[in-house]
Amino acid sequence: MTDIIKIARKTNLDTTLLRTLVAISDYGGFSEAAQALHLTQSAVSHHVRRLEEQLGNTFFETYGRRKRFTEAGELFLWYARQILALNDEAFNKLGQRSEVAKEIRLGVSEYFAQDYLPIMLASMRFEKEGVRIIPQLGRSTVLQHKLINGLLDMVIAVDITERPHLNVQEGVQLVDRRLFWVGASDFLLESCNEIPLVAFAPPCILRDLQINELKQSQLPWRIVYEARDLGDLLAAVKAGLGVSALPFTPSQYGLSSPINLQQLPALPDVRISIKTATTVEFNQLEWLIQLIRRCWSLPEQIAENMSY
Repeated sequence: MTDIIKIARKTNLDTTLLRTLVAISDYGGFSEAAQALHLTQSAVSHHVRRLEEQLGNTFFETYGRRKRFTEAGELFLWYARQILALNDEAFNKLGQRSEVAKEIRLGVSEYFAQDYLPIMLASMRFEKEGVRIIPQLGRSTVLQHKLINGLLDMVIAVDITERPHLNVQEGVQLVDRRLFWVGASDFLLESCNEIPLVAFAPPCILRDLQINELKQSQLPWRIVYEARDLGDLLAAVKAGLGVSALPFTPSQYGLSSPINLQQLPALPDVRISIKTATTVEFNQLEWLIQLIRRCWSLPEQIAENMSY
Protein backbone atom coordinates (compact mmCIF):
# COMPACT_ATOMS: atom_id res chain seq x y z
CA MET A 1 0.00 0.00 0.00
CA THR A 2 1.30 3.34 -0.99
CA ASP A 3 1.99 5.63 1.92
CA ILE A 4 0.22 8.94 1.64
CA ILE A 5 2.19 11.80 3.05
CA LYS A 6 -0.07 14.62 4.09
CA ILE A 7 1.54 18.02 3.79
CA ALA A 8 0.08 20.75 5.96
CA ARG A 9 -1.25 23.59 3.87
CA LYS A 10 0.66 26.79 4.50
CA THR A 11 -1.07 30.16 4.55
CA ASN A 12 0.69 33.12 2.97
CA LEU A 13 0.33 36.51 4.64
CA ASP A 14 -0.27 39.43 2.29
CA THR A 15 2.34 42.13 2.93
CA THR A 16 -0.16 44.78 1.83
CA LEU A 17 -2.38 43.81 4.76
CA LEU A 18 0.62 43.78 7.09
CA ARG A 19 1.63 47.29 6.02
CA THR A 20 -1.88 48.49 6.78
CA LEU A 21 -1.72 47.04 10.28
CA VAL A 22 1.68 48.64 10.93
CA ALA A 23 0.43 51.97 9.57
CA ILE A 24 -2.48 51.97 12.05
CA SER A 25 0.06 51.68 14.86
CA ASP A 26 2.56 54.17 13.44
CA TYR A 27 0.08 56.88 12.43
CA GLY A 28 -2.24 56.62 15.43
CA GLY A 29 -5.50 55.21 14.07
CA PHE A 30 -7.56 53.90 11.16
CA SER A 31 -8.33 57.25 9.52
CA GLU A 32 -4.71 58.41 9.88
CA ALA A 33 -3.44 55.17 8.31
CA ALA A 34 -5.94 55.53 5.46
CA GLN A 35 -4.66 59.03 4.74
CA ALA A 36 -1.02 57.95 4.84
CA LEU A 37 -1.60 54.94 2.57
CA HIS A 38 -3.95 56.80 0.23
CA LEU A 39 -6.79 54.38 0.99
CA THR A 40 -10.35 54.82 2.18
CA GLN A 41 -11.02 54.11 5.84
CA SER A 42 -13.33 51.26 4.83
CA ALA A 43 -10.45 49.70 2.88
CA VAL A 44 -8.24 49.87 5.98
CA SER A 45 -10.97 48.23 8.06
CA HIS A 46 -11.37 45.54 5.38
CA HIS A 47 -7.63 44.79 5.49
CA VAL A 48 -7.82 44.34 9.26
CA ARG A 49 -10.85 42.03 8.99
CA ARG A 50 -9.07 39.87 6.41
CA LEU A 51 -6.10 39.44 8.75
CA GLU A 52 -8.35 38.68 11.72
CA GLU A 53 -10.29 36.08 9.72
CA GLN A 54 -7.12 34.54 8.36
CA LEU A 55 -5.54 34.15 11.80
CA GLY A 56 -8.72 33.60 13.83
CA ASN A 57 -8.00 36.42 16.29
CA THR A 58 -9.38 39.85 17.13
CA PHE A 59 -6.70 42.51 16.84
CA PHE A 60 -8.59 45.61 18.01
CA GLU A 61 -10.99 46.55 20.79
CA THR A 62 -12.99 49.72 21.40
CA TYR A 63 -11.49 52.07 23.98
CA GLY A 64 -13.54 55.22 24.48
CA ARG A 65 -14.01 56.79 21.07
CA ARG A 66 -11.03 55.05 19.50
CA LYS A 67 -9.76 51.54 18.91
CA ARG A 68 -6.68 50.02 20.46
CA PHE A 69 -4.72 46.80 19.91
CA THR A 70 -5.71 43.70 21.84
CA GLU A 71 -3.00 41.50 23.34
CA ALA A 72 -3.17 39.28 20.24
CA GLY A 73 -3.00 42.40 18.07
CA GLU A 74 0.14 43.67 19.81
CA LEU A 75 1.79 40.26 19.38
CA PHE A 76 0.92 40.01 15.70
CA LEU A 77 2.03 43.62 15.15
CA TRP A 78 5.51 42.57 16.30
CA TYR A 79 5.53 39.68 13.80
CA ALA A 80 4.24 41.97 11.04
CA ARG A 81 7.15 44.36 11.56
CA GLN A 82 9.66 41.50 11.41
CA ILE A 83 8.13 40.06 8.23
CA LEU A 84 8.09 43.45 6.51
CA ALA A 85 11.65 44.21 7.58
CA LEU A 86 12.91 40.96 6.02
CA ASN A 87 10.79 41.50 2.92
CA ASP A 88 12.16 45.01 2.43
CA GLU A 89 15.72 43.95 3.18
CA ALA A 90 15.58 41.21 0.53
CA PHE A 91 14.12 43.58 -2.03
CA ASN A 92 16.63 46.32 -1.25
CA LYS A 93 19.59 43.93 -1.52
CA LEU A 94 18.48 42.11 -4.65
CA GLY A 95 15.91 44.30 -6.35
CA GLN A 96 16.41 47.00 -8.94
CA ARG A 97 17.79 50.21 -7.42
CA SER A 98 18.18 52.28 -10.57
CA GLU A 99 14.93 54.16 -9.88
CA VAL A 100 16.43 55.85 -6.85
CA ALA A 101 18.67 58.08 -8.94
CA LYS A 102 15.77 59.14 -11.17
CA GLU A 103 13.08 59.59 -8.54
CA ILE A 104 13.45 60.94 -5.00
CA ARG A 105 10.54 60.81 -2.56
CA LEU A 106 11.10 63.83 -0.33
CA GLY A 107 9.10 64.27 2.88
CA VAL A 108 8.89 67.82 4.25
CA SER A 109 7.37 68.85 7.57
CA GLU A 110 4.36 71.04 6.85
CA TYR A 111 5.78 73.67 9.22
CA PHE A 112 8.21 74.60 6.47
CA ALA A 113 6.08 74.11 3.36
CA GLN A 114 5.00 77.72 2.86
CA ASP A 115 8.37 79.45 3.17
CA TYR A 116 10.93 76.84 2.13
CA LEU A 117 9.45 74.17 -0.14
CA PRO A 118 8.69 76.39 -3.19
CA ILE A 119 12.25 77.76 -3.19
CA MET A 120 13.74 74.26 -2.92
CA LEU A 121 11.59 72.81 -5.70
CA ALA A 122 12.31 75.73 -8.02
CA SER A 123 16.06 75.34 -7.44
CA MET A 124 16.01 71.57 -7.90
CA ARG A 125 14.74 71.87 -11.47
CA PHE A 126 18.05 73.41 -12.56
CA GLU A 127 20.37 71.31 -10.41
CA LYS A 128 20.01 67.81 -11.88
CA GLU A 129 18.49 66.81 -15.19
CA GLY A 130 16.33 63.71 -15.28
CA VAL A 131 15.73 63.64 -11.51
CA ARG A 132 12.12 63.76 -10.40
CA ILE A 133 11.37 65.07 -6.90
CA ILE A 134 8.12 63.81 -5.38
CA PRO A 135 7.35 65.98 -2.33
CA GLN A 136 5.12 64.79 0.49
CA LEU A 137 3.97 67.08 3.30
CA GLY A 138 3.19 65.80 6.75
CA ARG A 139 4.03 65.81 10.41
CA SER A 140 7.58 64.96 11.41
CA THR A 141 6.68 61.77 13.28
CA VAL A 142 4.62 60.44 10.39
CA LEU A 143 7.28 61.32 7.81
CA GLN A 144 9.99 59.54 9.78
CA HIS A 145 7.82 56.44 10.12
CA LYS A 146 7.40 56.50 6.34
CA LEU A 147 11.17 56.77 5.96
CA ILE A 148 11.66 53.77 8.24
CA ASN A 149 9.06 51.76 6.33
CA GLY A 150 10.61 52.49 2.94
CA LEU A 151 7.90 54.88 1.74
CA LEU A 152 10.26 57.88 1.52
CA ASP A 153 13.90 58.35 0.51
CA MET A 154 14.61 61.55 2.46
CA VAL A 155 12.85 63.75 5.01
CA ILE A 156 13.27 67.29 6.35
CA ALA A 157 11.69 67.20 9.78
CA VAL A 158 11.83 68.08 13.44
CA ASP A 159 14.26 65.51 14.75
CA ILE A 160 13.22 62.67 17.04
CA THR A 161 15.83 62.36 19.79
CA GLU A 162 16.11 58.60 19.99
CA ARG A 163 18.64 56.02 18.90
CA PRO A 164 18.91 55.71 15.10
CA HIS A 165 16.69 53.17 13.38
CA LEU A 166 18.30 50.44 11.29
CA ASN A 167 16.56 51.65 8.13
CA VAL A 168 17.55 55.32 8.59
CA GLN A 169 21.00 56.85 8.25
CA GLU A 170 22.21 59.29 10.90
CA GLY A 171 20.59 62.69 10.38
CA VAL A 172 22.35 65.72 8.90
CA GLN A 173 21.73 68.79 11.05
CA LEU A 174 20.09 71.60 9.12
CA VAL A 175 19.39 74.16 11.85
CA ASP A 176 18.37 74.47 15.49
CA ARG A 177 15.07 76.32 15.71
CA ARG A 178 13.57 78.13 18.71
CA LEU A 179 10.03 77.19 19.72
CA PHE A 180 7.50 79.96 20.41
CA TRP A 181 4.25 79.97 22.33
CA VAL A 182 1.63 81.43 20.01
CA GLY A 183 -1.93 82.65 20.45
CA ALA A 184 -4.54 84.98 18.98
CA SER A 185 -3.64 88.70 18.97
CA ASP A 186 -5.72 89.45 22.07
CA PHE A 187 -5.41 86.08 23.82
CA LEU A 188 -5.13 86.31 27.61
CA LEU A 189 -4.37 83.33 29.83
CA GLU A 190 -6.49 83.15 32.96
CA SER A 191 -4.18 82.47 35.88
CA CYS A 192 -6.61 80.30 37.82
CA ASN A 193 -7.66 78.00 35.01
CA GLU A 194 -6.06 75.18 33.07
CA ILE A 195 -3.89 76.25 30.16
CA PRO A 196 -5.85 75.52 26.97
CA LEU A 197 -3.69 73.73 24.40
CA VAL A 198 -4.29 73.51 20.67
CA ALA A 199 -2.21 70.58 19.41
CA PHE A 200 -1.93 68.04 16.66
CA ALA A 201 -3.56 64.68 17.25
CA PRO A 202 -0.94 62.08 18.26
CA PRO A 203 1.61 61.03 17.26
CA CYS A 204 3.30 64.47 17.36
CA ILE A 205 6.71 65.51 18.67
CA LEU A 206 5.73 69.08 19.56
CA ARG A 207 2.53 67.96 21.28
CA ASP A 208 4.54 65.67 23.56
CA LEU A 209 7.13 68.38 24.17
CA GLN A 210 4.52 70.99 25.21
CA ILE A 211 2.79 68.58 27.58
CA ASN A 212 6.09 67.48 29.14
CA GLU A 213 7.17 71.09 29.76
CA LEU A 214 3.83 71.95 31.39
CA LYS A 215 3.97 68.82 33.56
CA GLN A 216 7.52 69.59 34.69
CA SER A 217 6.40 73.13 35.58
CA GLN A 218 3.43 71.64 37.48
CA LEU A 219 0.99 73.75 35.49
CA PRO A 220 -2.58 72.52 34.87
CA TRP A 221 -3.47 72.07 31.21
CA ARG A 222 -5.98 70.46 28.89
CA ILE A 223 -6.26 69.80 25.18
CA VAL A 224 -9.09 71.98 23.85
CA TYR A 225 -8.61 71.18 20.16
CA GLU A 226 -6.82 68.42 18.23
CA ALA A 227 -5.81 69.55 14.74
CA ARG A 228 -5.40 67.32 11.70
CA ASP A 229 -2.97 69.61 9.84
CA LEU A 230 -1.14 72.93 10.19
CA GLY A 231 -3.92 74.98 8.59
CA ASP A 232 -6.41 73.47 11.01
CA LEU A 233 -4.14 74.23 13.98
CA LEU A 234 -3.50 77.84 12.92
CA ALA A 235 -7.22 78.47 12.42
CA ALA A 236 -8.00 77.17 15.91
CA VAL A 237 -5.30 79.34 17.51
CA LYS A 238 -6.40 82.44 15.56
CA ALA A 239 -9.97 81.82 16.73
CA GLY A 240 -8.76 82.12 20.33
CA LEU A 241 -9.39 78.52 21.37
CA GLY A 242 -6.01 78.22 23.06
CA VAL A 243 -2.23 78.41 22.72
CA SER A 244 0.27 76.21 20.91
CA ALA A 245 4.02 75.95 20.35
CA LEU A 246 5.46 76.32 16.86
CA PRO A 247 8.98 76.54 15.37
CA PHE A 248 8.58 80.01 13.85
CA THR A 249 7.96 83.53 15.10
CA PRO A 250 4.27 84.24 15.81
CA SER A 251 4.10 87.21 13.41
CA GLN A 252 4.98 84.99 10.42
CA TYR A 253 1.47 83.53 10.49
CA GLY A 254 -0.53 86.45 11.86
CA LEU A 255 -0.28 85.24 15.45
CA SER A 256 1.02 86.81 18.66
CA SER A 257 2.63 85.75 21.90
CA PRO A 258 0.02 85.32 24.65
CA ILE A 259 -0.39 88.59 26.57
CA ASN A 260 0.72 87.07 29.88
CA LEU A 261 3.43 84.87 28.39
CA GLN A 262 5.26 84.65 31.72
CA GLN A 263 2.69 82.10 32.91
CA LEU A 264 4.00 79.59 30.37
CA PRO A 265 7.25 77.59 30.72
CA ALA A 266 10.25 78.34 28.55
CA LEU A 267 10.51 76.01 25.57
CA PRO A 268 13.68 74.24 24.37
CA ASP A 269 15.07 74.53 20.88
CA VAL A 270 14.30 71.78 18.41
CA ARG A 271 16.61 70.45 15.73
CA ILE A 272 15.61 70.38 12.08
CA SER A 273 17.41 67.50 10.36
CA ILE A 274 17.71 65.90 6.96
CA LYS A 275 17.47 62.12 7.15
CA THR A 276 17.87 59.56 4.40
CA ALA A 277 16.91 55.90 4.13
CA THR A 278 19.72 53.32 4.23
CA THR A 279 18.42 51.95 0.93
CA VAL A 280 19.64 55.14 -0.79
CA GLU A 281 23.35 55.65 -1.34
CA PHE A 282 24.42 58.85 0.40
CA ASN A 283 26.52 60.11 -2.52
CA GLN A 284 23.43 60.00 -4.75
CA LEU A 285 21.70 62.53 -2.48
CA GLU A 286 24.64 64.63 -1.29
CA TRP A 287 23.94 67.22 -4.01
CA LEU A 288 20.36 67.52 -2.78
CA ILE A 289 21.42 67.95 0.85
CA GLN A 290 23.77 70.80 -0.15
CA LEU A 291 21.02 72.42 -2.23
CA ILE A 292 18.55 72.24 0.68
CA ARG A 293 21.10 73.89 2.95
CA ARG A 294 21.60 76.75 0.49
CA CYS A 295 17.87 77.25 -0.01
CA TRP A 296 17.13 77.13 3.71
CA SER A 297 18.79 80.47 4.41
CA LEU A 298 16.88 82.40 1.69
CA PRO A 299 13.50 82.91 3.45
CA GLU A 300 15.31 84.04 6.62
CA GLN A 301 17.40 86.53 4.62
CA ILE A 302 14.25 87.88 2.97
CA ALA A 303 12.54 88.23 6.36
CA GLU A 304 15.54 90.13 7.74
CA ASN A 305 15.56 92.50 4.75
CA MET A 306 11.82 93.17 5.10
CA SER A 307 12.25 94.07 8.78
CA TYR A 308 14.45 97.09 7.96
